[in-house]
Amino acid sequence: MSMTGATSTYPVIGQVATTAAAMRAAATLIESAGIAGLSVTCDDAQVSIQVCEDLGDPAARAGLVARLAAAIGATAVRADSAGSPLSWVRADGAIGGLQVHAFTPVPVQHAGDLPLACNDTGQVAGAATPALPPGWRWLTSLDPPALAAGTETA
Repeated sequence: MSMTGATSTYPVIGQVATTAAAMRAAATLIESAGIAGLSVTCDDAQVSIQVCEDLGDPAARAGLVARLAAAIGATAVRADSAGSPLSWVRADGAIGGLQVHAFTPVPVQHAGDLPLACNDTGQVAGAATPALPPGWRWLTSLDPPALAAGTETA
């Protein structure tokens, strides 16, 4: 009797075999990408792969997310939390019909206690509230430090 079913590579959601199959798929992905030291979590529906901070500076980690993105048929993109000063580089794709989410946190720059945000025109402001205004993104360590010069308070 096959645990994988007649039409799917992976077992039915909710079975122990599903998580085990996800772990095997994640192991194959990690081996093909050639990246050691990742934090991997698998459940019935998704593999989450975190490129941890001890694997390099934010630019190096973003490069590792880009390498994982290529392996899962995705593009690495910057993402920001609208409700708090958090930013990351992430990629959402799939392997063998299984969703894969790869990411790494990226530190937000601060001026004193205020997190910094910027808009597409290059205007930089200290965010007086933790919410990100529409059209703005968090200023991170991936942005040039010169961008933070002349910071205003929003």
